[in-house]
Amino acid sequence: MNPIEQVIQQVTLGGAVRENHALEHATIVLLSKRFPEARLSGVSFATGFFVFGDVPTESVRPAAEMALTRLRGDAPELAIHERCGTNLAVAGMLTGLSAMTVAKLRKPYNSFNNVILASTAALLIARPLGLLVQRYVTTRTPGVTMRVIGVKRLTVLGAPAHFVSTENPGAQLLAAAS
Repeated sequence: MNPIEQVIQQVTLGGAVRENHALEHATIVLLSKRFPEARLSGVSFATGFFVFGDVPTESVRPAAEMALTRLRGDAPELAIHERCGTNLAVAGMLTGLSAMTVAKLRKPYNSFNNVILASTAALLIARPLGLLVQRYVTTRTPGVTMRVIGVKRLTVLGAPAHFVSTENPGAQLLAAAS
């Protein structure tokens, strides 16, 4: 995938990013079950995803490949993760918008109590809405052309990380030059 296409995929939440996001979640779930003491997180890109956390490198690729198989088969729900950043983004946006809306209304609606009430209501709505946004906007079940092509151990800001490289010709925006 060329660099321009990678940027377009990232900015527009293209298919490659969404499929890697789903695979990232499923991989982290499987690694968390195998290494329950590890604190894991991740971030996805068009060409793969990072798994942040101290787990054996040799365990990451098999987990990613199993996650890919399970997402396509018996467990597509592994694409949705309770602690995904999408949930935080949805909560932040809803809370901010509700507080701003109430604050701009005429009295008695712009009181401090009403801003707190609106923010709290937004936070209650944010959790189920965040899961829906994950399901329909920020993740997608990987297609049949996606495959894991490698895992590289890195240190990011002094912490252990792994970059899982994927190849996904079916999710590319631009046709390859012949």
